[in-house]
Amino acid sequence: MQQLVENKKKIFDDKGELTFGGWSKSALFEYNKNIHPAENKITESDSYFISNSEMAFYLSFEITGIDLSIKTVLVDYKTEEIFKDSVSKRMLLDAVTMPENDSVGEFSFKDKRIALTVTNTVDGKYLKCDFIDFADIKNLFVKIFLKNGSGDSMNMVSPFDKNKSCFYYKRFVEDYAVSGVVKFGGDEYDITEENGFGYFSKARYLLSRRRKFQSLSGITDIGGHKLTINLASKVGTNRSGSENCYFLDSELIKIGRTKVVGDDKSVTGKWEFSTADNGLDITFSPIKTENGFLGCKCDKITFVVGKLNGVIETDKFRINLKDKVFHMIFTTL
Repeated sequence: MQQLVENKKKIFDDKGELTFGGWSKSALFEYNKNIHPAENKITESDSYFISNSEMAFYLSFEITGIDLSIKTVLVDYKTEEIFKDSVSKRMLLDAVTMPENDSVGEFSFKDKRIALTVTNTVDGKYLKCDFIDFADIKNLFVKIFLKNGSGDSMNMVSPFDKNKSCFYYKRFVEDYAVSGVVKFGGDEYDITEENGFGYFSKARYLLSRRRKFQSLSGITDIGGHKLTINLASKVGTNRSGSENCYFLDSELIKIGRTKVVGDDKSVTGKWEFSTADNGLDITFSPIKTENGFLGCKCDKITFVVGKLNGVIETDKFRINLKDKVFHMIFTTL
């Protein structure tokens, strides 16, 4: 049975072990990393997705010990082109750290090719990125403000039955008013609160073994209502709640066990997602282009853009999805 947590809770006990599992609609889980016995082995990843009708920009930065990885993807929906670039560094002297709190602190990294800063404030998140010769083509400049809303967020923790030092913590936030600009050489994409969408995804984990992982995410307009979807592979023991959910006008609707049909050896194929209660029955189909499909491999992830079709239904509403643009990410954790 899924366990809804409604009170603040530290993720680790005094021994640095995760002794519970569950999910919450707000940021109730305190990530007390400093008490974990294998703190330097934990992977910490922050990801951002910004889009409007013309383009999408994906940014992910990840730290494991002293290893830093930055991945960026830019999609032009009109020309059906996708560009990607990445930076990997071993931080032997000047360690880079993640902000411990989503409303305070900063992530900052700079080298000869990229200058990236993400600043957390009580009002929202400021994202600035200068990438020289992005994709070996032209310079990329991104300056975005994600203004906080008051809607729900998805927060969950999963333990591992056989190893209490292992854990998986995920936070997904989509209630932002997004504004700013993305420039790629001479092309400029203006993002406004009226035409822009954005989400923030945060993962912290230490796993017992490596495993394949895929996720389906995206935000779209449905008759003047905002629909956001977040579906992902099982990680750990999630009997108390997975991260699978969707948001309608920033209200979280949790879904139960989800059947997934797809071939992770062929990312160009269709993926089907359905629940036993028929509340969700959707199909993701990669967008075909002259060069194959609208996707790319960027460092250790494969990013695929596709069309979503199907039905989402509750006792209160029914949503028909027809050729809505979403994306899937394939990787190994």
